[in-house]
Amino acid sequence: MIIRHLVLSIFLAVSLPSHTLAQGIGAAPAELDDGWMVAEPAEAGLDPDAMARLVEMIDAGVTVPNVHALLIEYKGHLVFEHYWPGDDWTLGEKPLGYVQHGPTTQHDIRSISKSVTSLLLGIALDEAGENVLKRPITDFFPDRDNFGNGLDTVTLHHVLTMTAGLNWNENFVSYASDHNDFRMLVAAGDPIGFVLAKEVRDTPGSQWTYNNGLTLVAARVIETITGEPLADYADKVLFAPLGITDYEWLSRPSWQSNTVPDAGGGLRMRARDMAKITSLVLHKGRWRGQQIVSSGWISTSTARHVQDNPWGPPGVYGYGYYWYPGVLISGQRVVRAAGWGDQRLYVLPDNGLAITLFAGNYEKGSRGIGERILGRIVRAQR
Repeated sequence: MIIRHLVLSIFLAVSLPSHTLAQGIGAAPAELDDGWMVAEPAEAGLDPDAMARLVEMIDAGVTVPNVHALLIEYKGHLVFEHYWPGDDWTLGEKPLGYVQHGPTTQHDIRSISKSVTSLLLGIALDEAGENVLKRPITDFFPDRDNFGNGLDTVTLHHVLTMTAGLNWNENFVSYASDHNDFRMLVAAGDPIGFVLAKEVRDTPGSQWTYNNGLTLVAARVIETITGEPLADYADKVLFAPLGITDYEWLSRPSWQSNTVPDAGGGLRMRARDMAKITSLVLHKGRWRGQQIVSSGWISTSTARHVQDNPWGPPGVYGYGYYWYPGVLISGQRVVRAAGWGDQRLYVLPDNGLAITLFAGNYEKGSRGIGERILGRIVRAQR
């Protein structure tokens, strides 16, 4: 056994970059006084040889290119944490150049911002009551009267499941096209008004259509319910209780100053902080003994309200309230959050695992990188 570990150590020293050697494949992540308890990967049953091969695959950058961070929690303990340098961008497709990623580096989480917005709405609804989900979305905008035809049939539930049925063209043409509604949303001075003016094309609830604008509508609902700006409310009820202080919530240059920040994709966070969001879902809304989001909302928001979702392996994922619940081919339950560039959160409640992944594949989009890494981790758990 001693010889085996010595051989593995020599292998790692030769083949792995220095940033992975600081803690070693089989060692616990660093204790940084940020709320995380740490443990060795073996505590999660993660085979060190399998994890070493995973790190080597990421180092090679061929089948899983430009990965920046991978963190794994097991039942409340951070058991794996590695970072890789690489090219990165920020919101608005602005290149940041070659970044030495690490525990203190902020990173775009892109559409995982939607999942964070879902958690915030759950906290807000804890006082308002979940019957609010059945109310027409127009009820939350009494100061507006320029609604699209049929919008009074769209409920908050439809907004959260992206089944509002709006005449919205985001995934059917290139994002570079002037006819793409997301492109027009980004350029709009009043982006929420732009969404609310869209007519209802399909029966609400009948089909899933990806719509970044709906998240801005949900964010304004949070402000209406709480009477507070979204960023202030988020800091008070979610980030501060989690000990998250180093983050940004960006907006778009064209948007009016009184609109919400980009609730669909504007958050930048450190990986260890993002992993706390993943942990909340694994532990049904609790962090270090404190109930931050109600367990009922975690169950409701991660339920499979839309049975089949086209984004991911066929038949694996459905859609909840800005989360992707599913069942892996291997049989494990999973809840996923996904962001452009291969940002991924995975919660596997049956395995006790919460996985946080950052990457920088913005130009080419997702190529199944997250699922390949997830599969390796599942198989590594003995």
